Amino acid sequence: MSEHGNAPYFDKLLRSSKANKKQVAVYLDDATVERLDMVAKLFSSLSDSKSFSRNSLIEMAAEKFLDEAEGYLREELGVDVAALIEEEKANRFDTVILSSNGRGFEETFLGEKEQPCWYPCRISEAREGSLKYISVYRGQPISAITHYAKIKGFRYDPDRKCKVCYFDGDPIELPNKIVLGNKDACYFIGAKYTSLESLLNSTTADELVFG
Repeated sequence: MSEHGNAPYFDKLLRSSKANKKQVAVYLDDATVERLDMVAKLFSSLSDSKSFSRNSLIEMAAEKFLDEAEGYLREELGVDVAALIEEEKANRFDTVILSSNGRGFEETFLGEKEQPCWYPCRISEAREGSLKYISVYRGQPISAITHYAKIKGFRYDPDRKCKVCYFDGDPIELPNKIVLGNKDACYFIGAKYTSLESLLNSTTADELVFG
């Protein structure tokens, strides 16, 4: 086996650990399933640390193909798959969630004392271009996300000495307030990115999809 060109790859597979996974459906003919089962049985007998199944072999084959495909796209066509994934992710997560304590939310976000806006906005410039909405986790006694607003733009305010998010229209109340669930309030310290769809369809922070 050590003389085979793919030996280092298979040796690595026999030692590799499990990663987080998502379930997908794959349809194969009977002959392919029989081959998978036999190879899985043989691989399991060779490994001291893990057992193999047809699913694990399919995962390995997909990973090997993707590595080679990404290499081809990068070297032959100049396409960076990882960069495209990050760009798509940034476009998909169009909503930023910041945090508030005390009366800041009512006075600023809801506009009780000034034109509705939010600050300080510690958001990277790389993220700004893909953001369309802003929301704020309100601390005690509310302990929930209750409103969001459409973003008009970000601008540095020399008087406030920070970046301010200006709204396009009035803040909008969520159909359901989003409580913490199993997350701690400290989770919302620092910017968190999600989608408006996720925000509108969640009732706890555990249900929000972040990226």
